[in-house]
Amino acid sequence: MRAEPLTSAIAAIVHETRTTAVDLVLAEAARRLRARGLKLGGLIQHNVEKEGIDCAEMLLEDLASCRRVSISLSRTKGSGCRLDPAGLAEAAALGAQGIAGGVDLAIISKFGAQEASGKGLRQEIAQAAMQATPLLTSVSRRLLPAWNAFIGEDWIELRAEPDAIEAWALAAVAAREPALGA
Repeated sequence: MRAEPLTSAIAAIVHETRTTAVDLVLAEAARRLRARGLKLGGLIQHNVEKEGIDCAEMLLEDLASCRRVSISLSRTKGSGCRLDPAGLAEAAALGAQGIAGGVDLAIISKFGAQEASGKGLRQEIAQAAMQATPLLTSVSRRLLPAWNAFIGEDWIELRAEPDAIEAWALAAVAAREPALGA
């Protein structure tokens, strides 16, 4: 992990335990950055509580199209939570399409267990990094070894605060623009 706070094109919010709070911070940061005129791509997670179900319904919002796709299987109370592979694949395809269309910033809600094992949204994270698109995600502290093995050491840790994210994103986008014109 790099120490200079605004110099890397890749940033992650590192957390002990993933909560809805991280998703809300990413959603607020996306709202603010859109309001500043940035073209966003990627996927952020929204959790919707439903009566009679133990787990919230997980939706991934494609930031380019604003379309939301359910990534959780419908389960009854007491039956636990399950990820819907078809929903995840659909959302991932939308995210990849949006990033490929050229964006100022990509936000991928998390580098989690699926991504650490080579699945989930790993390809979309790689796509943004390979295109040199500034990238923001979140990572569990316990998955940092897998994250570093995947992305390398050239990234910075951000606080889970919209102001910190906004400052980094604006600096990362500004740093990229001269490189695009060269």
